Amino acid sequence: MKNLLLTLLLLTTSLLATQKPILKLDTKGHRGLIRDIIVTKEGDIISASEDKTIRVWSSDGVEKRKILGQIGAGNEGTIYAIALSDDERYLAVGGFLNNNGDKKFGNIRIYNYKTGKLLKVLKLHTNVVLDLSFKDNYLISGSSDETAKIWNIAKNFALQDSIKFHTKEVYAVKLLKKGNHYFAVTAGFDNKIELYDMQKKRVVSSHRLNSRLQFLAVSRNDIAVCGNGKEITIYNHNLEKIRTIKSETVPAGLAYSRDGRYLIAGAGANPLDVNIYNAKEDYSLHSSFKKHKNLTIAVAFLKQDGRLYGVSAGGNNNKIYIWDIDRLKVKTKIEGVSATVWSVGIKANSIAWGNVWTANYGQTKFQKSINLKNFQISTNTQNFHRIIPVNGIYFLSHDKGGKYGYSNAVLNIKRDGTTVAQITKGPYDGYKHNCYGWYKNYIVSGGANGFLGIYNREGVKVASLVGHRGEVWSIALEGDTLVSGSGDQTIKVWDLSQVNGVLKFDEHIIKIGMKKLNLSRKDVISFAIKNNLNIYKPQIIYPTLNIFVSKTNDYIVWSKSGYYTSSTGGR
Repeated sequence: MKNLLLTLLLLTTSLLATQKPILKLDTKGHRGLIRDIIVTKEGDIISASEDKTIRVWSSDGVEKRKILGQIGAGNEGTIYAIALSDDERYLAVGGFLNNNGDKKFGNIRIYNYKTGKLLKVLKLHTNVVLDLSFKDNYLISGSSDETAKIWNIAKNFALQDSIKFHTKEVYAVKLLKKGNHYFAVTAGFDNKIELYDMQKKRVVSSHRLNSRLQFLAVSRNDIAVCGNGKEITIYNHNLEKIRTIKSETVPAGLAYSRDGRYLIAGAGANPLDVNIYNAKEDYSLHSSFKKHKNLTIAVAFLKQDGRLYGVSAGGNNNKIYIWDIDRLKVKTKIEGVSATVWSVGIKANSIAWGNVWTANYGQTKFQKSINLKNFQISTNTQNFHRIIPVNGIYFLSHDKGGKYGYSNAVLNIKRDGTTVAQITKGPYDGYKHNCYGWYKNYIVSGGANGFLGIYNREGVKVASLVGHRGEVWSIALEGDTLVSGSGDQTIKVWDLSQVNGVLKFDEHIIKIGMKKLNLSRKDVISFAIKNNLNIYKPQIIYPTLNIFVSKTNDYIVWSKSGYYTSSTGGR
């Protein structure tokens, strides 16, 4: 294992407002949900992840280089979408990207793909960018600000047009050309797909479907769209419906082969099959790839040596498979040296964890433990403490709800069986409550995008535990020590004795409220309290210790200040 992994990269970036170096772990693979994949003309694989990195791989799985951009706390710097220009000169990157510490997170970074040099930042979106696509001299972007924007490459990426057709997030965008005429295709969470004439600057056709739409693919003749339903709808380039493909799973991520013959669809729910459809044979099912153990939203095709391969990336497994679409034989598997931490436990100076999913969130069985005095790793996992949802007459439970209808988006705080408060998660604080429990009279809850928070019994966040960069799946507590495990493959240790519970107003939010509502500071505060709006700035707490252990028990343990110890193979 010597020199195999675990390099602490000292990263600085001009995009960070603080200009402070940040220690980042390189595990030779992605440590967050892989959101997007592109296959270049030469057959290289470009993958973008919520771990805030872009990696370029050869088709045999060798990492050729990285493109590193904004690395920040929480969501800041998360990548949701990438696109490569037709001539492969430009790589566009979108996501939760801001600029110099401002509060807008809708920036698009334009890189020189060959050199990795940042060329330009497009700043006109006011919320996160969810999808990107190039066509000839144009780039289109879709955003949570409910707009799609068209940028002119020939004019130094100047904004050419802004499409304001949708009433909710624009999750998918594509461009197509008919003769010398260009059109935009957009789809969003308002269940609508539309065809926009870029010359006439108007919508020429639109349809409302039965599900929130998230993915688009365009071939020479067809348009495919899907969302949170169990079907893919196929249109022609006039947005006239051709047919509907029924699916056992929830299709997620769509891509056509270069010749338009095949369509690949990932999976957003069980069964987790990645399906190939034959567009030339009325979209009949050609084959199903069944290796993934989690959702798969990044898919593409690779043609090499006369054979066509599917390329698919699994969610919390963070694996990329390249596989023959006819024989279903895996050509290449790309993965890092560790895996998601599905469970954690604590007992005195030892921490236990599990990397193999075996049960409900936070309750997965432990496989190993590490003693933090001598750093010995063993299979002794008996009598470790987890966190519990009961605190005297108070009890925690979760329900479906929130903006996206997740089954655990709402956390109920119950007193003697009666709900006295609720904490509803959204896109800016982790979407859902994956794991939760009590610390004294406070509630600890972990969710997506590294969000780990502490709340009072009224449901107001009093502290943010900042450090994870992937979904928080498990937490454990003993005394004032909290342990957390994440999809970023790390275990973190927190000192909760720092929690003071003091509520301080977030002056930035209050100023926005004063401006938008045309009210005084006092009236904004009264309005927020009356309408149960959170205007408080939580205390920030960082981990006292960070732990990473590979599949072969090499480890590295480091502090916030950068001091670390490791096994021989972890250096």
